[in-house]
Amino acid sequence: MSRPVLGVVVALGLLCAPARAQPRPPEGAVALTLPEAVFLGLRNNRGIRGEYLQRIADRFALRVAEDSFTPRLTIAAEATRQRNAGVNSTQLSLGPVVSVDTPTGARFTMSWLAAQTNVRGQTPQGPSEIGFQVEQPLLAGGGIDYAMAPRRIARISEQGAQLRLKAQVIDQISQIIVAYRALLQAQEQTRIAEESLRRARDLVEVNRALIAAGRLAEVELIQSEASIAQQELQLIGARNSGEAARLSLLVLMGVDPSSRIWASERPSAPAVRIDLDRALATAYAQQPAYLSRMLTIEINRINLDIARNQRLWDVSIVAGAGQQALRSQVLETIGALSTVRSDFNIGLRVNIPIGGLSREQQEVNATVALRQSEVQVEEARDQLRQQTENAVRGIEAQRRQAQLARRARELTAQQLAAELVKLQAGRSSNFQVVSFQSALQQAESAELAAVIAYLNALTAMDQVLGTTLETWRISLNER
Repeated sequence: MSRPVLGVVVALGLLCAPARAQPRPPEGAVALTLPEAVFLGLRNNRGIRGEYLQRIADRFALRVAEDSFTPRLTIAAEATRQRNAGVNSTQLSLGPVVSVDTPTGARFTMSWLAAQTNVRGQTPQGPSEIGFQVEQPLLAGGGIDYAMAPRRIARISEQGAQLRLKAQVIDQISQIIVAYRALLQAQEQTRIAEESLRRARDLVEVNRALIAAGRLAEVELIQSEASIAQQELQLIGARNSGEAARLSLLVLMGVDPSSRIWASERPSAPAVRIDLDRALATAYAQQPAYLSRMLTIEINRINLDIARNQRLWDVSIVAGAGQQALRSQVLETIGALSTVRSDFNIGLRVNIPIGGLSREQQEVNATVALRQSEVQVEEARDQLRQQTENAVRGIEAQRRQAQLARRARELTAQQLAAELVKLQAGRSSNFQVVSFQSALQQAESAELAAVIAYLNALTAMDQVLGTTLETWRISLNER
């Protein structure tokens, strides 16, 4: 059964439902343990499958960001047919362009362009141009922090996507666990109703024997038969609840709803106490929703740096070099080029924006977003502390309630046994026995509900701490 991990618990004993023979599953039903239900849910659950599909897009987005400094090759081609002054001509151009961005914000561009002009009756003419250009921003758009910002945001976003997947898996596992226990509780409740019906029928037989012996009035039999009708009614309700719980679990596991399954485990769990300080430390270190808020702060800080950078002047160093060769025939080799011309340039480009609030607005928006995310993290931290303290207190309360419910069921069973002896000795009434039978059924149901609630409280604690995967020894497949 699920329990919090990472040294935040101390086992105190074992809480369990009444020790009775394990009921046999219905004919054709497949016995299913809780680990098996979790495994099937992880494999077939539609929500988890959808999240893994989203991870394909998330990982590719990171690849795109990591590829930002890889050289990019473009093939440029153009063909134009024109008529000028009664002369038809065709112009063709073809050439590759290679551009490279660097972590400093600089962009290097290299190009080669071969062009040709064909005029009817004339020799084809066309230049061949090779060019190289570099542009390095010095203020706006320059610097390692600015150039690396998209990659840093992509890496943080990938961490957020992993946390989102973890939260989704934890949520689905928790739902499957609770649904399995709901089925288990419905099965146990059906067993309790069946045993209560058996006791009511046994009491009717005892009443008839006492009536035959002249020790009980026949009118007393009406109350016993009314108890049978009441128990049959409760049995029908318990079986209907079991069917509803079965369907809910099958849907969560992504299994055919017509499948017949049977929860084969018994409602039992170690009684534990939680160390609050360790639980809080674990929650702050592992809770996916809280860690996602922390990542949001990091992204907003980067966005603020980008906005501040964009408010600077546009000052860039621009340099270039090129070579142009004129040729008379398309198939001439480099050595046969008739004319070669080389050039080189270097300069400083400055653009100073005057007026306008749009650039300042970007910085204001980024600053507000950062402050809001910091406030949200403080709120999330307080909420996480509240949830953790409530979960710890809830586990202790549920543990105590389960212990008291077990003690109450034991005492009620002893009272019923004693009252049956009194009835056979003529020292009790049929009304008392029926009352104690009803009290025993209620005590058994209360104990069962308390144990299930305690187990669910442990599962909820795992979910609050973000330790569900560690508790169930589950690792996420990120390949």
